[in-house]
Amino acid sequence: MADLSNYKILVVDDDPDAREFISTVLGDEQATIIEARDGNEAMELARSEKPDLVTLDISMPEKSGAQVYAEMREDPELKNIPVCIVSGQPELRKLIYQRIVPPPDGYLDKPIHEDNLLMSVKKILVLASRSNR
Repeated sequence: MADLSNYKILVVDDDPDAREFISTVLGDEQATIIEARDGNEAMELARSEKPDLVTLDISMPEKSGAQVYAEMREDPELKNIPVCIVSGQPELRKLIYQRIVPPPDGYLDKPIHEDNLLMSVKKILVLASRSNR
């Protein structure tokens, strides 16, 4: 997979710098990028845009990434969208893994390194395309 030109990725983070970094790195690989600033906007965009992948920050005001993740996994229309959790607080991982939902498709710690982001996103998308055959 040389580029991401056939993919739509929803980038969810309340930190504008993190959102811009992830969006720029993935956009440079020709992905179509949609951005959400919070969990409520993330759910709206996931439903309306049906992205191929969601990068999801855990720690956000109002509706956390953990809540968004659980809602996505319980929603028949969204449950198969791959999710890569992004967090600057590794201790928050338990918020995802302690829920009675399948684990996320990927996990990245902040600060995010460009190579790790690209490798993880591409791996998740390849695995998702194989499982959808």
